[in-house]
Amino acid sequence: MADLSAFLEELRQLSNQVFLTGGRGLAADKDSSKDHSWLSDLQGQLGSVNSTVQEIETAASTFNAHTNVLMVGNVDTDPQLDSFNLYSELAKNHRWIDKVHEYAVGASAFLSQNGLKRSYCSSLQSKSRRKPVTTNQPVHTAQPEYLTKKIAEINIMFKDMKVTVSRPGGSSLNAVVEVHLDRILKAVVIFKGLMIEWVVIKGWKEDLLKPDGQVDIWGESRYQVFQRITENANAAMLNFQSAIYPDYAIRSFMTYLHSFCSLFSDKCKQCGCHLQNNLPPTWREFRTLEPFHEDCRV
Repeated sequence: MADLSAFLEELRQLSNQVFLTGGRGLAADKDSSKDHSWLSDLQGQLGSVNSTVQEIETAASTFNAHTNVLMVGNVDTDPQLDSFNLYSELAKNHRWIDKVHEYAVGASAFLSQNGLKRSYCSSLQSKSRRKPVTTNQPVHTAQPEYLTKKIAEINIMFKDMKVTVSRPGGSSLNAVVEVHLDRILKAVVIFKGLMIEWVVIKGWKEDLLKPDGQVDIWGESRYQVFQRITENANAAMLNFQSAIYPDYAIRSFMTYLHSFCSLFSDKCKQCGCHLQNNLPPTWREFRTLEPFHEDCRV
């Protein structure tokens, strides 16, 4: 690569000489000997340029099969002003990708130690520590009446939050729970047995139904604040999920949703402000339910 750079520098110098000789032109006195000398110089310089071009082609051909060995450190030698900062940007992006890869490997190793899944799976705890579920059956196949009973208890707990359950197609396994929290938000919570599978949060005046009358479980809110809450609610759902204590998981998640009843009046516990980036505190600590802005919870 160093030879190639030297050839390119030589080509620049030879090209400048050709332009200078060509720009000088023929002598004004029409002296044939000077004309012959000027023409010989020009031809010699052009020959040198052609020879250097061939050397560059030969040197560059060795990299055709192994382009990854080209050193980007020579990019900043390009005379174009727009290319001066190219190498530093490439080096910065390369370091960033290395860090992302490192963090991803660490996160994968950490998450593999946890049993947070959207569907029922066997508990990683030993059988000696496993306690029976209240329903005396796997939570993903719990009786529909049991979930209906839990939803009724939630309605009694929170007077300003109305929770209804429906079962599309008469399914005894899957359930769609609609949550109406005062005049703040609406939510769709998808259950598989007693396990929460998915959560969608929308504004109070937004529709939860599609034009055909079915519950819209995939459409997101058109407001950024509720998009953020949807992301955080799904994180909370995974945090509260429990195949051993499903009753506690459902009650904890519904309590988490109810904490947004003061969404537009809460102050961030970190910065003490109502708004940050034109958004109220959309994050709730899972244990204390204290409000935080997205950037203040770190």
